[in-house]
Amino acid sequence: MKIPAKMRSFCPRCNKHTEQAVKIEKAKQRGGGMNRGSRRMKRWTSRIGNHGRYSRRPIASRNMTSKTTKKVDIRTTCSECGKKWIKSRPRARRSEIKRM
Repeated sequence: MKIPAKMRSFCPRCNKHTEQAVKIEKAKQRGGGMNRGSRRMKRWTSRIGNHGRYSRRPIASRNMTSKTTKKVDIRTTCSECGKKWIKSRPRARRSEIKRM
């Protein structure tokens, strides 16, 4: 997917559409982290002995493979006020900034 280097988009701070510079952000972990199940698993597996349900991989993940596409986050910067936002783009195999 080719993303334009500059795009016109709405700026809530200026309250109007402005020209915005675009930059691709580095990929970050989405939604994972330490949710309830992860905390429970960490608490159980920190002890000595058989870890029961946590000692083997779940059935669903045995056949799973990694995704072939990634979601891209783009950082837009307003040309008038300088405010920055991170917007998410749809999935694509490869994303690049299109220079004019």
